[in-house]
Amino acid sequence: MKNYIYHVGLTLWRKKTSMLIVVCLLILLLLGIQFSQSEQENARFKDGNNKDQTQAGDLAQFTNVKFLESLQKQRNAGKNMLGDSSNKEQSLLVRKVAEEHERSQHELEKMLGIPFVNLDLKNPYIPKNRIVHLDLKGAPPKVSYFKKIFTLLKTLGATGLLIEYEDMFPYSGILKDIKAGNAYSVDDIKQILAAAQESKLEVIPLIQTFGHLEFALKHSNWSKLREVPDSPQALCPNRNGTMEFIMEMLKQILELHTKITYLHIGCDEVFQMGECEICRLELHENLFLRHVSSVANVIRKQWPHLRLIIWDDMLRHLSQQSLQDFALGELVEPMVWVYAEDIYRFVQSPVWDKYATVFKTAWTASAFKGAFGETLYVPDARRHLENNLRWLDVMSQQHQLFKQGLSGIILTGWQRYDHFAVLCELFPASLPSLSLNLLTVSNGYFNLSLKNQLLSALSCPEHGSGRPTPFIALEVDPHLWDKLGRCMFPGSPIFRLMYRLHNTENEVVEYLKVTQQQKGWLTSYNVRHNYSLPLRVDELTSDLPRIYHSLLALNRAVVDSMNDIFDHYVIAEWIEQRIYPYIIELEKIQNQTTILKNVNSWPSRPLPPLKDLQRLGVSLPQN
Repeated sequence: MKNYIYHVGLTLWRKKTSMLIVVCLLILLLLGIQFSQSEQENARFKDGNNKDQTQAGDLAQFTNVKFLESLQKQRNAGKNMLGDSSNKEQSLLVRKVAEEHERSQHELEKMLGIPFVNLDLKNPYIPKNRIVHLDLKGAPPKVSYFKKIFTLLKTLGATGLLIEYEDMFPYSGILKDIKAGNAYSVDDIKQILAAAQESKLEVIPLIQTFGHLEFALKHSNWSKLREVPDSPQALCPNRNGTMEFIMEMLKQILELHTKITYLHIGCDEVFQMGECEICRLELHENLFLRHVSSVANVIRKQWPHLRLIIWDDMLRHLSQQSLQDFALGELVEPMVWVYAEDIYRFVQSPVWDKYATVFKTAWTASAFKGAFGETLYVPDARRHLENNLRWLDVMSQQHQLFKQGLSGIILTGWQRYDHFAVLCELFPASLPSLSLNLLTVSNGYFNLSLKNQLLSALSCPEHGSGRPTPFIALEVDPHLWDKLGRCMFPGSPIFRLMYRLHNTENEVVEYLKVTQQQKGWLTSYNVRHNYSLPLRVDELTSDLPRIYHSLLALNRAVVDSMNDIFDHYVIAEWIEQRIYPYIIELEKIQNQTTILKNVNSWPSRPLPPLKDLQRLGVSLPQN
């Protein structure tokens, strides 16, 4: 036995190196198995954290549950991570994890550029009705485009549409002259309403009945109804024929909208009131309230089932007593509109208190486009997102003041600031902004958990492998060109074209500035006196052909991308406003350079003074 032990010991000693290697390998194998189990546990933990939650508060709760499960498993495996910790210590640890999670969420939202608004994510306020405004007084889309977007709007949480026809409605009879030359037909309106009904979107027509009647009062045969003879902005409520005109508009529109519950009668921004010889001696607030109550009472008499809405801006400075004297609370529901970020700056708490005393309910109105500049061609999605987030905060505070709460929110999308203004952001170019904001008001918040819903609705491609990047970055990409530029939603080619226009426009503007102002050989002075150096002129115009042809190429792309959505009138109007002025400027420079370069001898200085300077008091030398 001793010899056997001695023999084995001697063998082990001789093979000590091999045995050491085997032992090390076994240790590494055991460590690898343990590490793999830990990684699988962590992967399950992370996977649970990354799942989209239908409510924001669920995400934090889900994380806490997973963490507690992990602690329990570790304790059962003998790791004794908590040892004999009490329930209090466990609660403290869980709370610490939740706080860390909340901080990480704020960091993520900061990366995404989401404006911070202190909303209750565990109990978010979601407006009952989420209505999308279609402003058809500019760039009215074809009916086929409406059919494509209604399904998308419903997917994002919309419950209805506020349709402002203005002159695009097919008026007939005595009103036939106020409709636009490219107005929708009766069949078009029926198709639009059928498509909305198919998508289960409630339709609310908007008919102006006081101000913003330029589309009708601009015509000579309706000019007699103007409050101010030289301005078609507002009608006079006291002139003969005013109520008949309003009722004829209402009758024709309501004949096609037989299934509606709500009707919006406008009444905002009545800038000209009490100025004519009939109304001059009457108080403005009495004029306004009497006209609104008259219109509302006539509608109620003929269409008693309708609930009437008006914009609120003309009511903000009226006394509670005046509103109650005209029984406005029994006739209409105010729609409180603010498109800026600081809502309480425009509608302060006393105004909300007044409204809640007079009216049983109210509506609110935010914006997704058409609010931050008359000539913009793509909306600032970040500013609009903050506006909508702020509205959710305000609505959560104010809805309990009203007996029937707040009825809902309208996401307005103005296409012109008024009938005479140029086009602002086109609807297809604003769909990313609308989608972002509609998803926000439909969930009561916006954060990372809504990523998949947004990208799926806009038909965005899957992100490829490699380093992960935020799906939006509103601080550096407020127009969403970079992050959503590859999405394939209806009208996406137009959205991408706005980025191309942006870059081309910047290049043209910079070229014109350098050529005509900063450099000294192609200024208006050089051109007027036909006096410049051909060598320098050639240098300044070397980039002219390239920039000019980039504009022509952009023009062709616009026509191609807009043909399926807009008619020729809209396409022509947009190009004339956005591209044509730059083409004319560049062609003018080309013509000027041709004339300047044809000169090969020049007069002595001083050059003859411009004769027109005499009317500015400049003395000119006598010949």
